[in-house]
Amino acid sequence: MPQRRSRPRNVAVEGLRRSLQAAERERSRWARELHDQTLQDLAGLKAMLSGARRAKQREQVDRILKQAIEHVQLGVDALRGLVTELRPAALDELGTAPALRALIDRTATTAGLEVELDIDLAYELGRSPTRHVPDPESTMYRLLQEALTNVVKHAGASRVTVALVEDDGTVELSVTDDGAGFETDAASEGFGLIGMHERIALLGGELDFDSRPGAGTTVVARIPVQRRPLARSAGIPDPQPHLHSA
Repeated sequence: MPQRRSRPRNVAVEGLRRSLQAAERERSRWARELHDQTLQDLAGLKAMLSGARRAKQREQVDRILKQAIEHVQLGVDALRGLVTELRPAALDELGTAPALRALIDRTATTAGLEVELDIDLAYELGRSPTRHVPDPESTMYRLLQEALTNVVKHAGASRVTVALVEDDGTVELSVTDDGAGFETDAASEGFGLIGMHERIALLGGELDFDSRPGAGTTVVARIPVQRRPLARSAGIPDPQPHLHSA
C-alpha cells in the first residue's frame, strides 16, 4: 500500500493560501487608498472646474483655475507617493540601503521623528559581489515601512532605532521605538502584524515582537539570505521585479 504524501502538499497549499490572502488584502488596501484620496481629489477638481464654467466674471474664473491647478499638484504628489510605496525606484536602481534611507528620511521629516539607522549589508559594504534577490529586498523595505507606519499612527514615539544587519546567512531587521507600547496579546490586524508574519513566512524567516504598555516596542525580523546570480550585480534592476503583497 503506497504511503500517503499529504503533508508536503498541505504545506504547499497552506503557503499558497496565505500568499493569496495577503495579496487580496493588499489589493483592498490600495483600493481604499485610491478611493479615499485619488477619486475624492478628482471629484473635487471636477466641482471646481464646473464652478469655473458657471462663473461670469474673469476674476472668479482666474481664482477657481488657480485653486484647480493647486489641487492637481496635490493629486500628482499624492499619486507619486502611492507609486513610490508600490515599488520605490530606488529599490531597483540603487539597492536596499538607499531605498531604506530615503524611506526613513521621508518618515522622519513628515512625522517629526528622530531616527537612528545602522545598515550592515554584505553587498553594500563590499563583502559580497551580488545583491539579494528582489523578494527579500522588497520584504525588508515593506517591513520597515509597516513598522514606521505603526510608530507614527499608534506609538506616539519621538525616537526610533533601526538596524539592518547581515550575518551568517541571515538578514536581521530590528525597529525599536520609545513610544507607548501595547499588549501583544491584544494586538489587532490594524497593526499589520498578520501581513508581516505572512510576508516573512513566505521567505522562510521569522518575526518577533516585544512590547509592553509604556515601554515602547521592538520588532525583529530574520530572513535567509538569497543572492542574485553574479551577472546580475550592482545597479542592474530585475526586469520583472517580484511584488509580494504589502
